[in-house]
Amino acid sequence: MRVSSTLVTVLAMGALAATGCGKVPGVGGKSKVDPNSCGNYAVSDVGRKLHGFLEATAALDVEATRVESVVKESCVIMGHELKMPESDLSGSTDAVCNKVIEYLKGSLSANFKADAKLDIQYKPAVCTVNADVAASAAAQCEAKAEADIGVTCNGTCNGTCDGQCSGSGTAGTGGSSGSGNCNGQCSGTCHGGCDGTADVNASAQCKAEAEVKASVDVQCTEPELTVNADASVMVDTTKAEATLAAIRNGMPKMLSIQARIRPLQAAFVGWAKSARELGASAGDVAGSFKDQALCISGQISAAVAAVAHVEASINVSVSVSASASGAVGTN
Repeated sequence: MRVSSTLVTVLAMGALAATGCGKVPGVGGKSKVDPNSCGNYAVSDVGRKLHGFLEATAALDVEATRVESVVKESCVIMGHELKMPESDLSGSTDAVCNKVIEYLKGSLSANFKADAKLDIQYKPAVCTVNADVAASAAAQCEAKAEADIGVTCNGTCNGTCDGQCSGSGTAGTGGSSGSGNCNGQCSGTCHGGCDGTADVNASAQCKAEAEVKASVDVQCTEPELTVNADASVMVDTTKAEATLAAIRNGMPKMLSIQARIRPLQAAFVGWAKSARELGASAGDVAGSFKDQALCISGQISAAVAAVAHVEASINVSVSVSASASGAVGTN
């Protein structure tokens, strides 16, 4: 078997680190991504792209964790309102939330008459991705001008559209094309707000970075939820009111996550693919940085390791929020 000299160097340095001669970020049990830990490696084209990708990876990891923590917090709030034992409200997000949701279902069934209907008024949250954030990130990654980066909005473009706009606005109205304000489907490049997901026209790694950074930067409105029930449909008034309080106080944050997770989930797909591809070529990539090879290798390993963590956080957030919505009737 023939092994490249750069890979031999990386492996040899890894063995040296394992003997305790030095600690390197991302190596020896440290799995956190830190794009600034390996010195000034972003001066080259490869280094610039890697630095931006690692920045996006760290931001996505933090945001996915935050989103999951909000989901768990929502479940704990509902559990407290339902007077559940504290022992049921500690543990992993899915373990806690599954108990709370089952308890909530049981409380709805036991404390309201079989034919009871709750008066639920619900307005979903709306999350807006800034297409310009995506364009800026991709332009920096590719070393191009923002004007040369195309960002398509998979949803409603609430900014300007360089192309056809199927909604209302000063340009694109009625199927015409041009460049101007748009509030609808934009068939060309969208600038500004996008109520949906951003699709960036760039090389794989830069595309992944840009879409992640835009999804993390997303701005969301608060959902509106009111839940009421007439006393005549309550079996146990005290417990029924506690059930309604659980929904009122715990569900709004959960519902905000449902909207928040969509652009994050869409960006994850391309990012995870790029992370795995980067991991497959880690030896060659890291070896090109010479003295920084071991540190770069560790950071790439940390980025690959982050895929499983981010995916798990996103999946549990999607699953729990959907289950909770189904139980309450806001799906």
